[in-house]
Amino acid sequence: MKGSGKTIQMDLNIKTKFSSLYWKISAIFLLVLVIFAGITVYISIRAANRYSIEVNQKLNRNLAQNMVDIIKPEFRNGTVNKEAVADILHSMMVINPSVEIYLLNPEGDILSFVAPDKVVKLKKVSLDPIRQFLRDTLHNLILGMDPRNPGESKIFSAAQVIENNVLSGYIYIVLASQEYVSTAQMVIGSYILGLSIRSVIIILFVTAFVGLILIWFITKKLNILVLGIREFQAGNYSARIPVKNRDELDNIGFVFNEMASAISKNILDLKETDEFRKELISNVSHDLRTPVASIQGYAETLIMKKDQIDKSEQMKYLEIIYTSCERLKNLVNELFDLSKLQTNQVKLHREPFSIAELISDIANKYRIISQKKGISINAFIPKDLPRVEADILLIDRVLQNPIDNAIRFCREGDYINIEIRYDSSERVEIRIADSGEGISPDELPYIFDRYSKGKTSSDSTGLGLAIVKKIIELHGTDIRVMSQPGRGTSFAFYLPVIRVA
Repeated sequence: MKGSGKTIQMDLNIKTKFSSLYWKISAIFLLVLVIFAGITVYISIRAANRYSIEVNQKLNRNLAQNMVDIIKPEFRNGTVNKEAVADILHSMMVINPSVEIYLLNPEGDILSFVAPDKVVKLKKVSLDPIRQFLRDTLHNLILGMDPRNPGESKIFSAAQVIENNVLSGYIYIVLASQEYVSTAQMVIGSYILGLSIRSVIIILFVTAFVGLILIWFITKKLNILVLGIREFQAGNYSARIPVKNRDELDNIGFVFNEMASAISKNILDLKETDEFRKELISNVSHDLRTPVASIQGYAETLIMKKDQIDKSEQMKYLEIIYTSCERLKNLVNELFDLSKLQTNQVKLHREPFSIAELISDIANKYRIISQKKGISINAFIPKDLPRVEADILLIDRVLQNPIDNAIRFCREGDYINIEIRYDSSERVEIRIADSGEGISPDELPYIFDRYSKGKTSSDSTGLGLAIVKKIIELHGTDIRVMSQPGRGTSFAFYLPVIRVA
């Protein structure tokens, strides 16, 4: 797995130098960055202009009131003494040429004004902004009408003219004349624009540099993922994606590796199942040939020579046919059982039971058969033996197979001992030992393999011990065998006990 990861990394270094994915993402990133930079410059200039206007209004907020206190204009019958205030208004214009000064009556009509070029297009000013300005104590930005430019709004200062406790009119001062605004906006805009562009260029460069590096790392990881998936898709089932950290992208690699391992295992299992199927077909065809040929041969003899064979000979042939049928049936059953065990179709039905009673029953059952051959069967069962937890039917089969083999290979005078050992641990040991012929060292490593047969066991299917081993493995333990030619064979395995609280 490590080797495949290095291969992916080496290939990636070549393939991702000019990765199209990297350039596409980078182009989109830079485009978005430029758009945001333009928006930032625009907002900066707008904010600077608004700030400049707001500061100008706050600084000159009391300008109109100061003028009322100085010139004390007299409104009589809705008119004003223009000559009396003209000099003072012009003096104000000289001091602050950016302002436009208007004298309004209580209805907002323009009575007199001082403005550059004397270009005034409106005769009346809306009083709503003026009244809002006079009521405002928080000094918010308030815009009023521009008499020189209908439809436009400007910052202003306003004050009431009170005569004999009666409102006579208003002084309305536009704080930024048209000429001043144009010049100020050009100067401020130029300065802010330059400052914003310089700042944005620096930020744009740093952000682009950092962003492109981060995009390179991200696309590099993505290319590692893609390359690993393509390697696996191409048939390299050992290909894995190298995972260093556990971020989001690495988690994808981690999940892919787990999925690839599961798929590889399934593929391996399918291959093993296919190999088992091929081997099974080959062995079945070979093993079935002998009993089928025997059945067919003796049946044909009985059919063709039925009048030439006496009844005793016919019975002999029929017994051979029956024996061959039994052997054929046992072979088919064991092949079926082994096939289910190999493909994990057998489910254990664990239950607590007395292993002592099971062994006693088996020993009594085989004692009649063994006595006919002059073989003794002995069961050594300790007292107060705890119950075990296992599949009782499968364990019964595990016990019977070694006993069957022992009876087959023992001679008259030999013995078979079934012994249970318990040392207060969490399991009991079951041991089946005989004093028979034993197994040669050459055959011993292969006795649990399918179709492994001893030289003198031609009547065996060769599947029994393979089935026994698989059953024991399903119970989460193992079976051991020890044997010496001429001195016998011993099988041993463990089962878990049930603890009593």
